[in-house]
Amino acid sequence: MTKKGKFFSSRLIHCAVLALTVIGAVLFRASRSNWVFIGKTVGFIAFPVLLLGLMVLCSLLLGIGLRLKLDNKPLCSGKAYKAAYAVTFAISVILIIFSFIYAIGLAVSESGEVFALHLRKTLAEGALLLAVPFFALFFTKLSCKAKKCVAAASLIAVMLAGINAFYPLSAYKITSEPMVIDNGNEYSIVFSTSDEGIAWAEYTYEGKEYKVYDSTGGRNNGDSKIHSVAVPYEHLRNNSYRIGSTRVIEEFSYGSRTGKTVTSAEYNFTYNDIENQTWLVISDWHTMLDTAYTAINNLNSAYDGVILLGDASPGVDFEQQVVTNTVQFGGRVSEGTRPVLYVRGNHETRGAYAKDLPAALGIEQFYYTADIGPYSFVVLDSGEDKDDSHVEYGGMNDYNTYRADMIEWLKDVELKNKRVIALSHSWKISDVEPELSAAGWAELDRLNTRLLLSGHEHTCRFLGEKEGYEKETAEKYPDIIGYVDGGKQNENYIASLLTLSKDGFEIKAVDNNAKTAVDKEFSW
Repeated sequence: MTKKGKFFSSRLIHCAVLALTVIGAVLFRASRSNWVFIGKTVGFIAFPVLLLGLMVLCSLLLGIGLRLKLDNKPLCSGKAYKAAYAVTFAISVILIIFSFIYAIGLAVSESGEVFALHLRKTLAEGALLLAVPFFALFFTKLSCKAKKCVAAASLIAVMLAGINAFYPLSAYKITSEPMVIDNGNEYSIVFSTSDEGIAWAEYTYEGKEYKVYDSTGGRNNGDSKIHSVAVPYEHLRNNSYRIGSTRVIEEFSYGSRTGKTVTSAEYNFTYNDIENQTWLVISDWHTMLDTAYTAINNLNSAYDGVILLGDASPGVDFEQQVVTNTVQFGGRVSEGTRPVLYVRGNHETRGAYAKDLPAALGIEQFYYTADIGPYSFVVLDSGEDKDDSHVEYGGMNDYNTYRADMIEWLKDVELKNKRVIALSHSWKISDVEPELSAAGWAELDRLNTRLLLSGHEHTCRFLGEKEGYEKETAEKYPDIIGYVDGGKQNENYIASLLTLSKDGFEIKAVDNNAKTAVDKEFSW
């Protein structure tokens, strides 16, 4: 027999191709949050689903063919069978190469986190589904020793799964510094834990001890890793507090099983209500946590508060994405001791967890006003940057109506402070409705807004540089300084510092290489 013939008759090679085909199908299934881009590229949205179906079919045919080969069935010697098997084999190899290259590409991109989270879920589903055909097709062909090893491994896996279901084996801990969000009505103390649990904040105010829970309608919320505790402004300003949580293992109608209780060190929350204030401004970090933090350190300045302008990750398919990229990062830069103003980015509107984000962060709606000392902040929500009918959104969006409602709300806003700063992820307020964008700018002008901070464009500049609508808007409203915060710049990151004073404000921007991008002063 030739070397080529030996290669294709080798049972080891066929087993390897079968295994890699199955793994490729699992990897491709884990990339499902990016399938729409594949469908758009080939001009057929359902193409990825059909491609996965082909991977599964090839796996099934290879499995059946390998079993027939192991049994030395006469069918295996037929020309038709050999031709069909060769075609299946060739297609499988092509699919293996495609799925592995695509998976590696996703893993090293900013979508790597969501890919890993989908993969974790897919592996659990795949292991169960693969167990049945494995035992049906191949278990009887194993040697006695191999059977014992497989049986022992299966028993251990089932036992560990059972123990973990009854009492979790992982440690329970607080996994972030708290992030104190000013939501326009009160403070929302937001933090995360390693598993689901109930949570609270403890402090003393005017001689009375308080323990305030993350609760809804009188019932403590115990089904999330992210916790938000509402505290009145006056209770927290220039006061100290602790956070704590108890793990919830199971909830029942009559009683629940809980686990370990953890508490934090004490945090001293500082509220600056004087004219001299300094704010850290960051946007579009898109999972570049350490790079962004390096840029923040390069600003080499203390700050009184943090403004988050949105786009922490490519989407929010999972709660863990918000834990890592918003809660932990926001807690890291604010250290639980400074107020945070949160602006939702368009990428926070994407994914299954997007609907849970308001409750998770303790923000009733993502457009509101907040008064901090002599300054009024108008927080706006530009929503998505494409029309609701765009294929990327899969019919899940209604931001056209949402933005119209926001503009109606803005028309009724009256502010107590004369120094007004607006915050919006996109400076246009609406990227798809020119009439709403124009109405929003008109209302900001009515409110005597002097500065509009935005992100979204991954550039660091002031508005008025580009021809068209941007220049027309800047010239129509010369009293409003529009600043686009830097954020992610390919492999680099730009962070900004806003310094407010009685006479005016200064904006300084520095990247992770300590290079200054902007340093400019303005009067009120």
